[in-house]
Amino acid sequence: MNYRTQEQFNEICESMINGNWSQAGQECAEAGFYANDLKNAYTEDCGINDIWDFAELIEMANKYR
Repeated sequence: MNYRTQEQFNEICESMINGNWSQAGQECAEAGFYANDLKNAYTEDCGINDIWDFAELIEMANKYR
C-alpha cells in the first residue's frame, strides 16, 4: 500500500467536505498523514479553505493512531 498520496489526501478532503469528520480522521491516520504531510499535499482547489479544519483533522487522526 502506498502512503500519503494525493489521491488519499483528496479522499480525506472529500470526507471533510461531506461532514464525515470521523471518517476523515480515520483515513488520515490509516494513510499515515501528519501535519507536515497535510501541508505538503494541500492545494487551493481541495475545497477546504480554513486552516483550523486541518488542525481539527490532525487532532482526530491522533485519536485513531
